[in-house]
Parts: sequence; C-alpha cells; structure tokens
Amino acid sequence: MARKEITQTTQQNDKKLRTRDLIYAGAFGAVYIVLMLIVVLGTSAIPVLYILAPFTVGVVCATVYELCVLKVHKFGPALILGVLFALVACSGNVLGMVLAVLASVAAELIIMAGKYKSRKMFLLSFLAFNLNMVCPYTMLYFHRDEFMARSVSFYGQAFADELAKYAINGLAFIQIALALIGAGIGVLIASKLIRKHFEKAGIV
Repeated sequence: MARKEITQTTQQNDKKLRTRDLIYAGAFGAVYIVLMLIVVLGTSAIPVLYILAPFTVGVVCATVYELCVLKVHKFGPALILGVLFALVACSGNVLGMVLAVLASVAAELIIMAGKYKSRKMFLLSFLAFNLNMVCPYTMLYFHRDEFMARSVSFYGQAFADELAKYAINGLAFIQIALALIGAGIGVLIASKLIRKHFEKAGIV
C-alpha cells in the first residue's frame, strides 16, 4: 500500500539538519547537478532542444529531487540543491542566481506548508523548484545581444542564428510553462518509481 504520509516519528520531531542530512542533501545535490548537466549539455548543440531544457530536465531530474527531500524531510535540502544549481548553472548571471535561490525557497515553503509530512506537498514542491531551470535564460530575456555574443563564441554563428529564431517575445512565459509541465510529468514518474522501488527498499 502506498504511504501518503511520512511515518517516521523520530525524524519528524527532529527538525534540525544533522551532519547525516547534509551528507544526503549534498550527495543527492551532486547527482542532480550531474544529471541536469548531462541533459542540458547533451542537447545544447541543437537550439530548439536547448530552449526546451526546462521541460526535459523537469522530466528527467524529478526523481532525484524527490528522493532528496523525502529522505531528509526537514527544512534545507531543496535550498541546498537550489544554491548548488545557482552556482553551477547561473554563474556570472546575478539575476539568474537570485531567482534560482528564490525558486528553491518557494519549494521549501511548500514542503513546510505540509508540515514535512504530506507526500503531495513534497511532490508539488518540485513544480516550484524546477522553475530554476528558467533562470539561466534571464540573460537571453534581458540582455539578448550579450547572450547571443556568448553563443557565437561558444557554439558558432550558425547556432546563434538558429537560436535567435526561437528567442521570441514572451519566451520567458513559454519556458515557465515548459518547466511546470515537465516538472508535473517528472513528479508523476517519480511518484511511481519511488513507490514501486525505493519505498520497498526502505530508502525513503
């Protein structure tokens, strides 16, 4: 039978992050970042797939995120993941870093609203967290010329020209929607995988 509520009483009563919790969060955070980079770098050579990254990362990385927050179920793991993400994916983009951290704080607040017991709130929190995948694109939204110049230096003029076709007005809203849809699909997959494999194994 699927467990909808976290039932480990001793862990519920201990709200402070311990060394073990930090190790779990750091380990899952590292796996999340590596998996995210594989998805993004593996598709970034194709402009349309680069634009779709908020969707694909949401689908692929949701399970790792859920394992992290369900394993620790205290305030902090989503924020730790968010800070790691901001440092890796938004380096040199101050606005992107700030927004990525805010997205992770929003995820933490959703989990807190469920009092660290509600499985639905743990799952729902990833929809907020995955909005950080939009943050690296803020330079494209607000400093297009600089972003395109960097694209030329990294990928060449042909890539930048193709990317410019997709950098339309309202792209930010499209990518936010993609991030939410991808996260929603990812959460459905994560829920089934965790219930079928990781709960039975006693990992969460």
